[in-house]
Amino acid sequence: MPELPEVETIRRYLNEALPGQQIDQVVHLDGRMVKRSPLDAETIRGRLQGRVFGPVERRGKFLLLTVGEGEALVIHLGMSGRLVVESEGEMLRPHTHLIVAFGDRHLRLSDPRRFGRIAWADASNAGLLLGIEPLSPGFGRAALAGVLRGRKVAVKTALLNQGLIAGLGNIYADEALFEARIHPERSAGSLSDSELTRLARAIRTVLERSIAHRGTSFSDYVDALGHPGDNQAYLHVYGREGKPCPRCHTPVRRLVLGGRSSHFCPRCQRLARVARITSNNKESR
Repeated sequence: MPELPEVETIRRYLNEALPGQQIDQVVHLDGRMVKRSPLDAETIRGRLQGRVFGPVERRGKFLLLTVGEGEALVIHLGMSGRLVVESEGEMLRPHTHLIVAFGDRHLRLSDPRRFGRIAWADASNAGLLLGIEPLSPGFGRAALAGVLRGRKVAVKTALLNQGLIAGLGNIYADEALFEARIHPERSAGSLSDSELTRLARAIRTVLERSIAHRGTSFSDYVDALGHPGDNQAYLHVYGREGKPCPRCHTPVRRLVLGGRSSHFCPRCQRLARVARITSNNKESR
């Protein structure tokens, strides 16, 4: 599933290509992809026709293609969605659910699994009820402490909660926990100030690194030009079960946590050691 770096990579290109372009025609809009939207497909089509694209924004894993003050077409790519800008003469991919024509180009959304969605946002729902943005200036130890404090769930599970932190998914949660040397099963509310500082820094580091490499491509993800990302070559633990840890050369392990695979180094991210620290902290209070 495209996570924050992949969606941000797409946003940056679209923000160069779309603003100022008039929408000539909504060639196709599949009503099955319009979900949790205050407007249905036909109404969205009517709202878009003839409008001019404004800045392209991102909220977590959502793209907001603004077309007016407080109004935007919202797109979530789901598991397998692709949002690309192509010339109008290029062959359509199967499972294309949205085609917006502007000039001699098309903005096209394809999604074989249809786990993504299209919606409309106005001033009343543009917030999307998501947590803090991990690349925002306000994200750091204090912000992370505020959303994790008192939570007994595993820290990996908490990091995937979009209502707490917007945009993190399986890949970058694993990578950030490795960078911060924190076991994925560690209780989210038990992290010390120094661990929270390391984790906040690690989250920002792995996201910025992936954006610099245009996202991670394993199967479906491509950027808005149809090109895969390169960040898969820079992952340390995700998808590397049995391969040596880049720090200590211990084989990377995988466990299932909350129905999701988690990859970690059992030596660099020891659970027993941090559990003892947690116990000692409790006794000292």
